[in-house]
Amino acid sequence: MKKLFIILSLAITAPALADIETAHKANDEGDYRLAFGEYLNEAKAGNTEAMIMVGLYYADGLYVERSDEKANEWMLKAAEAGDAIAQRNIAIGYKFGIGNLTRDEEKAFEWFLAAAEQNELDSQFELASAYHYGIGTTTNLPEARLWYMKAAEAGDGRAQYNLASMYANGDGVEKDETVASLWLERAAEQNNHEALFTKALMAHNGEGGTKDFNVAADYFERAFIAGKAEAAAYLAEYAYVGNGMPKDEVGALMWVKLGTDITSTMPGGELSPQTMDRLEQNRAFLEDELTNGQQLDAQRRFDAFFEEHFQ
Repeated sequence: MKKLFIILSLAITAPALADIETAHKANDEGDYRLAFGEYLNEAKAGNTEAMIMVGLYYADGLYVERSDEKANEWMLKAAEAGDAIAQRNIAIGYKFGIGNLTRDEEKAFEWFLAAAEQNELDSQFELASAYHYGIGTTTNLPEARLWYMKAAEAGDGRAQYNLASMYANGDGVEKDETVASLWLERAAEQNNHEALFTKALMAHNGEGGTKDFNVAADYFERAFIAGKAEAAAYLAEYAYVGNGMPKDEVGALMWVKLGTDITSTMPGGELSPQTMDRLEQNRAFLEDELTNGQQLDAQRRFDAFFEEHFQ
């Protein structure tokens, strides 16, 4: 039940800490009956960390009968009591319409704002995105830049990448390639898949100098592992022609299969129709060209790569 382990920063009195630690210990040891009882007692006493845990127990149907209504009821209690994690969770619930919550972008914005003002990092990014694209609020690029900056300075790779894009395009700020490059590099250092993919494309296209397929291949592979599915299309073609890597038709089929078979599990897994057509055409071509033994080898390499990076 790893998803139940939430790191919270709360001011808790010593007796309450002892009780909540008893609950955490029972939860860690799989004694969910004892843990739930302790969490419930603490939640009723006003401990927002315990309220969140009770909500998660109901959301997962752990020990108690699963109930979206009770899960969100306890999460909302904690949010209204000022807990930033609960505020973020309620915001996400409204953003996507999770459980018994109806999708409501304006309510999601309000709760993200409340959590962001308490320096909750994910909420700062979500709030910036809401201002950037006018989701649940009016588009406000200066506010978007402000909140991206807060999250970026705290180390959020998504915010760093979006900030780089704003400066590169002059989107609500004066265009500044130097600042854009700085934030892009910081996002890539955080293994942000969009930043890595952008750096791969820059090397692929020779932006700022000569094309460098070796650098591009490295960034495309890192981008794919970080979650950018589209990178597989480039890697398949690089392997087939020998750009940035030895010519390897079996490796090309491995990359095509990776690009088409596991993308739904990746954070950047959505493929454009053009990229999907490109992958499917290349897959059909390679499967027609390669022997059965080579295709089995490609599958073995696929399995090994998947096990190494995604399991």
